[in-house]
Amino acid sequence: MKRPDLVLALVIAVGLLGSPFYNTELVRGQLIGSAPVGASGSLLVLCTGLALAWRATLRRGYLWAHPATLTWNDFNGQRPAALTQRLVLDWAARFATAGYFFAVSGMLIGFPSSFAGPIALVVVIAALALALGRRRPFPGESLLPLTLALPLIVPLWTYLVAAALAAVPLAWSASLPHMVTRPTLIRHHAERMVRRTSAAFLDVWALLPAGRPVPWRNALASRFVVTRYVLTGVLARRAALGLPVFLALAVVATHATFPALTSVWLIGIGGYLGLLPFTAPIAQLHRVPGLRRWLDASDLHLHSVTCAFLCVLALAWTGIVLLLGIPATIGAVVAALVAALAAVRSVTRGPLDFSSMGLVLYEGVLIPAGLVRQLVRGPDLLLTGLIAASLLPV
Repeated sequence: MKRPDLVLALVIAVGLLGSPFYNTELVRGQLIGSAPVGASGSLLVLCTGLALAWRATLRRGYLWAHPATLTWNDFNGQRPAALTQRLVLDWAARFATAGYFFAVSGMLIGFPSSFAGPIALVVVIAALALALGRRRPFPGESLLPLTLALPLIVPLWTYLVAAALAAVPLAWSASLPHMVTRPTLIRHHAERMVRRTSAAFLDVWALLPAGRPVPWRNALASRFVVTRYVLTGVLARRAALGLPVFLALAVVATHATFPALTSVWLIGIGGYLGLLPFTAPIAQLHRVPGLRRWLDASDLHLHSVTCAFLCVLALAWTGIVLLLGIPATIGAVVAALVAALAAVRSVTRGPLDFSSMGLVLYEGVLIPAGLVRQLVRGPDLLLTGLIAASLLPV
């Protein structure tokens, strides 16, 4: 991106992100309206933001290196410092984003009576996330950010003391940037290049998580092959099960902070995002025609089985969200089903066809109408279905 374009993008971003601070009444009226807001709304937003930042840090996305760098420039011992610097920058950006949303929620619904607790919470959780991010992963660590729900039901300072005591020994543990192997760095670099290339060519469904081996012998043997394939594909993405849990907490926090947003839109959008990782098995079949020919089943059979399975997952997720305090309405249940159908519709289109972009001149701007039509397949059903669901009686 050229410097003038970068400056213009920064100016626009600062203007949009700063709107809640200089147009507070306008933004408050759009997001909250006249609905009452709980006193713990801003603290709930802070806990949710910190949990998401913590979870993102645990992914350890900094562990990559270009193969040429490892071949020619890795003899000077600068690799650990470069990886650590990348970790710190990513970590700081994520927790700064969490702090920004806390500031926005405070401007709109009011800050807590005391800043000592929230500031201490940010410092302790940020330190704990950094200490965990620089060491080797261990089983179950992805569930640790869920403990940020505890400050809402137990004394805040009790939780802070426990988190601080856990962060101190981790800070003295062996550093992962010093121990990571060259094959691991190269493998992560290859995965990163695949993601960047997919994003550059707008092939967003290539970004869905890859499957892990499932210890199920003869998983595709015998009858009901399509059902077995969908079930095995979902089990292979079991590492993504934490995302729906975090989205459920985010939906609850958004509802407590912005009660003007109805449960239909919260459940619909949250369910859609939570189900997308589990559409990867059927997405692979439609992205690679050779794989699609391997499964001897009609599109109708494949799509109907996937829709039925995802509808069950969507209803289970919605039930958990409703138990957490979201108002139960007929529209909310319909929104969950619409989210499942929209997720399947999104990933069942064929590969992007850049030869049928269909450029249209509108107000002096060339719009690739054909390309947009391919990209909005799925979100169009979600938007239409949520509008219809919001009109249903309570």
